Amino acid sequence: MKRNGRWIGIALLLLAGCESVTSERLTLPDIEVTFRFEVNGNALTDGQAHTVTATNTVDLTPALQQRGGYTKSEVVAATVVAAELERIQPTLTDLDALLREVRVLLTAEGLTEREVAVRTGFPADETASLSPRSDADVAAFVKKAALGAKLQLVPLQPDPSETYIYEVRLTLRVQVEGI
Repeated sequence: MKRNGRWIGIALLLLAGCESVTSERLTLPDIEVTFRFEVNGNALTDGQAHTVTATNTVDLTPALQQRGGYTKSEVVAATVVAAELERIQPTLTDLDALLREVRVLLTAEGLTEREVAVRTGFPADETASLSPRSDADVAAFVKKAALGAKLQLVPLQPDPSETYIYEVRLTLRVQVEGI
């Protein structure tokens, strides 16, 4: 009888150990998403904020699958850890001649948009790092069918005949419920 009791005790310890593992969070390899923004110069006014909606949306289902077979329902936390803005058009024009300020907001159906990155002042270059809002948990956005974005920009002397095209790359750090 003592022997059976010992095995039951070991089995209970193993079960308790398995239960504690399920509550762990696993951090997946970072996920990079890109959003494209296009705006006609005639819609812009020097120094006046203007909001542009991305021309694309992103579904993170494939990225989660590739990083261990996870699903959106297993996501417990997500943040933007890096952000970069790139000028696509007009060519041969640096960001410091185009922009005073930008803000990037994530969007998804049924959720209030959330600011995830910002920058004021730009380098004489076609790309610039943005400051991510590390305190903004975006797990609810990651779980949605489609993740979108908006770019709030304050332009410098826009040309009404020009089409401005920007890309924003966001690096997401996603945590899932461990096994």
